[in-house]
Amino acid sequence: MAIIIRNWREIVLITLVALLFWTIIVCYPNPYILIRNFVRYMRFPVDPSIVDLIDSRIPDDPIEIETFVETLIKYEYDWKNYGVPWYVPIAQDAVIRRRGDCESRAMVFASLLEAKHIPYSMKASLIHIWVDYAGKKPNESENEGVSFIRKVDGRYRLKLPDLSRWRQYLGLEKEMLWDAMPDFRKMLMVTGWVLIIFSFLFGWRMIRNMRGGIDREQT
Repeated sequence: MAIIIRNWREIVLITLVALLFWTIIVCYPNPYILIRNFVRYMRFPVDPSIVDLIDSRIPDDPIEIETFVETLIKYEYDWKNYGVPWYVPIAQDAVIRRRGDCESRAMVFASLLEAKHIPYSMKASLIHIWVDYAGKKPNESENEGVSFIRKVDGRYRLKLPDLSRWRQYLGLEKEMLWDAMPDFRKMLMVTGWVLIIFSFLFGWRMIRNMRGGIDREQT
């Protein structure tokens, strides 16, 4: 069935949808991974049984456990670790890989706290997720001021995000999502964007020419 485009607004809408679709496909050739990320975020797959995969002695104090997890899980962006810009792993996968970003560390940390029967809550800012517990000292990226979502006893609680550091947020997002992207994916992404925008300009020119022809016929 042919799509009849009648004005520039429809061209803009189609172009935006095409740009979004292309961006998602380049970032997630398997869209199921993206859908699964949201499902896992809604029900964070914490797994206390991962203690059986760790051959080192696990401390009992939550502060020491947090340091232990940071040593156990080497920080690495998801682009390099999983080949996508955002990936929510299961705790077992994070321990086996020994690499991951804040989701991986938070997953493992929460799992170990549950194994030790230590109460905790999950909190997140616009660019970071972490585990909070009694006695944790807040820092620049992990404090009540920057958190806008928290999960306590299985329930999510929301508040307006802190946008006062938006420049810093954008810089970090660029570093994680664009700078860490493989060069081939960047080239593929930009090529698609250029072709889509060129098609938009070509379509807009066609509509202008058609309108001009109609106006000349009417006069």
